[in-house]
Amino acid sequence: MKLNIKKSEGTIALPKSCTTLLAEADASDLKVLLYAAMREEEGAEIDIADAANVLMISETEVNSSIKFWLGAGVIKKGRASDKKEQLETENKKAARRRALPEKRTAKFTANELCEIAEINEEFKSLLDMAQQTAGWIFNTSEIEIIASLYSNLMLSTEYILALISYYVRRREKPLRYLEKVAYSFIDDGIDTAEALEEKLRYLERYEGYEGMVRKLFGLGVRTFIDKERSMLRTWLEEYGYGEDIIKEAYERTVSNTGKASLNYANSILKNWHEKGIKTVKDLESKEKTSDKKNTKTTRAGTATARSFNVDDALSKALERSYKGDDK
Repeated sequence: MKLNIKKSEGTIALPKSCTTLLAEADASDLKVLLYAAMREEEGAEIDIADAANVLMISETEVNSSIKFWLGAGVIKKGRASDKKEQLETENKKAARRRALPEKRTAKFTANELCEIAEINEEFKSLLDMAQQTAGWIFNTSEIEIIASLYSNLMLSTEYILALISYYVRRREKPLRYLEKVAYSFIDDGIDTAEALEEKLRYLERYEGYEGMVRKLFGLGVRTFIDKERSMLRTWLEEYGYGEDIIKEAYERTVSNTGKASLNYANSILKNWHEKGIKTVKDLESKEKTSDKKNTKTTRAGTATARSFNVDDALSKALERSYKGDDK
């Protein structure tokens, strides 16, 4: 059985990648997929309100289905959507900045601190847990910092304790540093305990990655410059390269240049990424294939050269034979 479709009538094309997900997709998902394909054919982007109207489903269902296909990589956001989302994010950040106190280190008097602790059981409990997490009894200025995070920034107990655990306990930073970091994170839209947890996980991963590269390239304790940090983030975030392939790039860098150069290693890794190489296994497979091609080419060239040599010798022999007959 075949579909009665004529390509000249404006056939809607669907990506092959969606076929493996059809069993998981519900009716709304399939409707939105066809709608997205139709809009793509028209050179337009998905309009949530229009899709809900055309497909006779709710905007919530449309959004849910879009997330389903976005997550599967079947559809992607257009530039206009990206710009709109970016603008909304910037507006949100600007609104938050306006809501922050003008003096980011707003002071509390000793009486105010006592009053907060007396009338607010949540703050009192936070203060006790914060001191336990840090490992010492806070002085007045340190209590003031916790009060600022709690009262001025309105951060949750989980948020504040997570900051203390990461920066004070692990990295041995003072509470004053913690306050600066908190304001910076809020400016960047990291305003919930969940968002903070994700950010801290990334920082921990990046720090471990930086330590691995530092040890591998023998960089000691020197600080990475901004350009080097940018390279490392690209290796980690964009390329997704782990220690094994970084080590391979390092060894080839030293072999080719006689020194451990981050810039040279970066050029190697960039080349591998552009070729679609993700792991050392991919690299070995690619190089084996390349070696086989080169061997075949070399053998073909040698055989051709031999053929020419034989033909040349035969011609010369025949020539000598003819000359002998003439005599």
